[in-house]
Amino acid sequence: MNLKEFNAIVSSPATLRYEYFVKKTADVEILWGLYADGWAMTHGPDGASLLPLWPKSEFAEHCAIDEWSGYTSRPLDLHAFMDKILPKLQEDGVKTAIFYNNSDSAIVEASKLMEDLKSGLRH
Repeated sequence: MNLKEFNAIVSSPATLRYEYFVKKTADVEILWGLYADGWAMTHGPDGASLLPLWPKSEFAEHCAIDEWSGYTSRPLDLHAFMDKILPKLQEDGVKTAIFYNNSDSAIVEASKLMEDLKSGLRH
């Protein structure tokens, strides 16, 4: 991916980045988080815990600054994520911050993300 394409995707509205995330993640069956002695976490405007996730390593690495400096991108198998992690997030009341771009993200309930990923896998 060239820099122009990268910048166009990163600067898209959160809703479009969410759609891109679902499509790309379903296509390659891998998603990315930031990791350093544990997964990077953040908080939403309401104070709720959020797990940030990205469709490609480059997008995650782009956000490894400030409080996430020292974190590196780490892949997650989509099926293991859907089987093990999403149900645990739902149980714990943790939402996902999909495709954070250092200013905003699509904040999505684990159950909604599960539904959309299942739909993406069928197409």
